[in-house]
Amino acid sequence: MKRLLLLIWCVALLAACEQGGNSVDIESRSTIAFSTKSVVRSAIAQSDIDGGDATVKVYATEDGRVLYENAEIRRENTGKWYPTTGKTDWKSGSSYSFYGYAYDTTEGLTINDNGLSIDVTQPTSYDEAKMVDYLLSYKFQVADGAMMPIVPIQLEHAMAMVEIYVVRGNLFEAQLKKMSFENIYSKGSLKCTTHSIVNEGTPNVWEITLTGNGTTKYTLQPDQAIAIGDTREGTAAKMKILCIPQQLTANTKLTIEYEVNEKLTSDGANNWVPHTETFQLYKYNPMNYQSGHRIVYTATIDSGVNIQGTIAQWNDVDYIEGTILPEI
Repeated sequence: MKRLLLLIWCVALLAACEQGGNSVDIESRSTIAFSTKSVVRSAIAQSDIDGGDATVKVYATEDGRVLYENAEIRRENTGKWYPTTGKTDWKSGSSYSFYGYAYDTTEGLTINDNGLSIDVTQPTSYDEAKMVDYLLSYKFQVADGAMMPIVPIQLEHAMAMVEIYVVRGNLFEAQLKKMSFENIYSKGSLKCTTHSIVNEGTPNVWEITLTGNGTTKYTLQPDQAIAIGDTREGTAAKMKILCIPQQLTANTKLTIEYEVNEKLTSDGANNWVPHTETFQLYKYNPMNYQSGHRIVYTATIDSGVNIQGTIAQWNDVDYIEGTILPEI
């Protein structure tokens, strides 16, 4: 009977090893592993991070000594993230501190102080693909390595995202000829002065130093006029701009040049009439573009003018709804 039980136990142990049983799980858990929280509505998408198109690095200390110094981490098939230069095991009785940061280009971006300060130069002409995005995680602290948690790299945007949409209301046809967003700062330095802890509920605090004269102008001027759709999702008349956090000035303006087909009936002769509208954006909320905020300006070509907004985090939205009144 003892021999039979021993044989059964050996077979079961072999099966567990082949199928990734407890011995594998214990070994895997003892290695420091990371996870990244989903990045919502960002220039750097979660797919960029998971797929390796964006770079994710971590800085960590063990008992106050540097454990990982700006080590790149990548996602493995298990869904966990590990440093590309080697794995490290937890130590019982040791205390740890972790944080990470992510970026998708070094063009226009200089990273200093182990990711806690950056110099940013956004493009001076409109090119959405060349906008600099940068994310810094919250700190995660472990009092005792015996706990062996999965370390969350919970990323937060340092930039502000500005989206501009022009949509059509109750009109036959409308098309965009030109749109410009002007007089903002495109160069500056950011230093994290308050690095928040995971689950603290407060954002990281950045000290912003703007440089230059604040006259950058982004212009969308297609070779041919763009048809204006009737929804944000359906219109091609739009711009997306990553901004260094800044206070708007009286000179910060949004100008929209468009044409409305002012024909009398749906089957009548076309009558394209040009219009131009300029908005001084400091007059509308938000007056201050802050880190991690997404601001959406929606200008609806229809029968009235009303622009207002609220403040939200990037994973929500700052909506500024507007209606343009053409003189028909």
